[in-house]
Amino acid sequence: MVSEMNNNPHFITPEEAKEKICPMIWHESCVAEDCMAWRWGKIYVENNKLFPGQADTTYSTTHGRCGKVLI
Repeated sequence: MVSEMNNNPHFITPEEAKEKICPMIWHESCVAEDCMAWRWGKIYVENNKLFPGQADTTYSTTHGRCGKVLI
């Protein structure tokens, strides 16, 4: 399993995000998964039985990032 979250400091838990300052002017602190800009981390599962060598994509339920942060 390969994840976009590996060694990427921008992927954090929603609880960690709520301790951050929102980059948008109208919010004082991050609202994490309740924000339209929140992006859950992608996870690539490499054991695609139908097409060997290709990965299936799913999303993390624990880590995400702000969609306004450029990575």
